[in-house]
Amino acid sequence: MVDEQSLLFKCLRCGYEIEEGNLLQSYCPRCNGILGIEYREAVFRIVSSGKGVWRYQSLLPPIRSRVSLGEGLTPLSRVRKLLVKNERFNPTGSYADRASALIASYVKDLSVERIVAPYVRDFTRSLTYYLISLGVEVGVKVSSIFDIELDDIVFFSLKSVNIFREINTEVMYVDYVNPLTIEGLKTIVFEVYEKRVDVERIVVPAETGLLALSIQKGLRDLQISGCEFNCEVVAAKIKGIDAPLLNGVQGIHVVEVMEDEVYEAYKKFVSKGFKTKPLATLSYYVAELLGNALAVVTMGFISPSRGRSIVKKHIVEILSKKSPLTAYEIWKEKPIYTLRAIYKAVKDMETRGELCFDIAAKGKRKIKLYKICK
Repeated sequence: MVDEQSLLFKCLRCGYEIEEGNLLQSYCPRCNGILGIEYREAVFRIVSSGKGVWRYQSLLPPIRSRVSLGEGLTPLSRVRKLLVKNERFNPTGSYADRASALIASYVKDLSVERIVAPYVRDFTRSLTYYLISLGVEVGVKVSSIFDIELDDIVFFSLKSVNIFREINTEVMYVDYVNPLTIEGLKTIVFEVYEKRVDVERIVVPAETGLLALSIQKGLRDLQISGCEFNCEVVAAKIKGIDAPLLNGVQGIHVVEVMEDEVYEAYKKFVSKGFKTKPLATLSYYVAELLGNALAVVTMGFISPSRGRSIVKKHIVEILSKKSPLTAYEIWKEKPIYTLRAIYKAVKDMETRGELCFDIAAKGKRKIKLYKICK
């Protein structure tokens, strides 16, 4: 079990230090800022055998259990000449999976059987996905079920997740804002550094500001470790909408954009066949305006659903004869459908629990080996 008493916690806003903190403690007792973990002997070292975010375990909390469902190592690619880090390729399609891996590891260390988390889009679904894999019972705290997005409430229903309007004080409560979330999200920067990407700035969408704080924390940890990686953190936000966690924080460049501009950029994205949320378009739009930047996004591709069930039957037929296989290997066995159609169908089947997978390393890449769930 992690020795929390050996850790030093420091407020990312006012700098206040706490010797006896908690890995899930949300806010600074002095200014209500966010707490981060300070490493007394910071060393950046890549552990190639480490699964998921634990590849960077030398700059992560010393948690004994190391849960991973294949998060991280998301692709860096160019979209219309702009470099993007696409977080869609995490297990639940969100960068929140990086945080969930650390929180699930901590929960496992504590042998906790039940937790309650507030409903936060992307995060709560991600955390539920990770904790259910450990057999942990998850409850969601929300004022009304009508505040939950369609995909999420379908997922919660299928997984028999309980919905609460009040917090049960007898059950461990896990907020989205906590030091472990920051530690998980900052690994995005570690992957960018490992690839030796030469950019002047990293642009992230800012809804609350937590992702921007995490990226800044990752850059600072690298620098303290003696790694030379200097770039500006840019938080892209909608003008008139507050990103509360950034209030009073130094060193993050906040760029505000009118909502109409974002929508115009979004329409262009969709017309090019991309599928994403407007907030992800915001970071891309600002990165393109500033230049020499990397945008952190979560985006997929629009594809017709007609014939999807036929493709799924095709996949089941192949895996019932030969498994485990990667999505590419499934396609290669009998390439009568497009590779993209196979990838899309496999992802759908994985989300629905029809396909199970193991994570394997192939060089510096991770691969998923699929099989039919029993």
